[in-house]
Amino acid sequence: MSIFDANQLDAQLAAAKRELGENDVGLVKPLEQLAYAYHTLGEYSKAEECYRQVVFLRETKLQNETSALVDVLHGLAILMRIQNRFEEAEPFYLKATELTSSSLGELHPETLTRKNYLAGLYFAWGRYESARALVEESRSAYSAVFGDKHELVGLSAMGLALICNRQGDADAANRFFKEAIRLLPAGPRASVMLDFKDLAASLFFLSKEKYKLGMIEEAETLFRYSLIIETDRLWPGHRIVGDNVQLLGDLYRSQYMPTEAEFLYRRALAIRRNVMGDEHLDVAVSANSLGTLLFDNRRYEEAATFLMDACDIRGKAGFPPLLANSLRAYAACLRQLHRSEEADQCELKARNIYERYNPA
Repeated sequence: MSIFDANQLDAQLAAAKRELGENDVGLVKPLEQLAYAYHTLGEYSKAEECYRQVVFLRETKLQNETSALVDVLHGLAILMRIQNRFEEAEPFYLKATELTSSSLGELHPETLTRKNYLAGLYFAWGRYESARALVEESRSAYSAVFGDKHELVGLSAMGLALICNRQGDADAANRFFKEAIRLLPAGPRASVMLDFKDLAASLFFLSKEKYKLGMIEEAETLFRYSLIIETDRLWPGHRIVGDNVQLLGDLYRSQYMPTEAEFLYRRALAIRRNVMGDEHLDVAVSANSLGTLLFDNRRYEEAATFLMDACDIRGKAGFPPLLANSLRAYAACLRQLHRSEEADQCELKARNIYERYNPA
């Protein structure tokens, strides 16, 4: 069961409105919590309704809390962006950027970050000229604030290389990519991923390497995964983050980067357990991925725990052959732990599923 119950949330909102009135400032916090919850559950229309009410209340009654308003505007912008409602998202990105610039200054790193988010919207929208102009602004500002050899200048150059490539401007793309090569680290910053900053550094490194090999679409995909950083910052533990982190774990595993894959699978598993409950089938997917990865790295005790979880969840619901796959993986792990009798039982269950299962 999800930690969020839609009926309970509806009841809480209705009770708060009865007690406080439709436009009371006391609704801001519960509305923000409900917006987050509905968004997490994929109830986008209800989430949007809550966000819009929060924006109205903050703009009319809490004008001094600029940072909080910016976060809500950003949340509403991302909600629309992930539904490909780019034109509707644009005003909220613009307003968040304008408010940040007014309160912190044009060259403040937070202002530049907001501009980069807006550039990401334009890139996804196909408005490459607008995206390029914003990233060029950020690149110039980073150079002025931090010096022209700073890593942020290199990241901006990498983004410009991808944008220019989309525009068909090969000369500019090559020029910016050479700048990125010069300024970005030769390898991932951290040998062990601890947080999403380490993930971002690894993503940018992998993107750069793919670009160098002429694999432009893959480089672009990796670079655009920085949206995960954006959503995790605003909604720690959001379901969207969990789904994308799981996909990234699969990607890193396919690239033979087990340390990064383990970090990502663990993060995806934690998010999915928190959002969807311990027995959700998506939890089984992450547990199985983590368990098989650990098995491949000969960490059998740890692997057994996660593979057993995957078997337990898939044994209660889902696609039977997936349960059989988990049972076989668990059996292999048990054999390495010299638990042969249990391994035999798992293999027998798996074999029976394969023999009996008929999709018709």
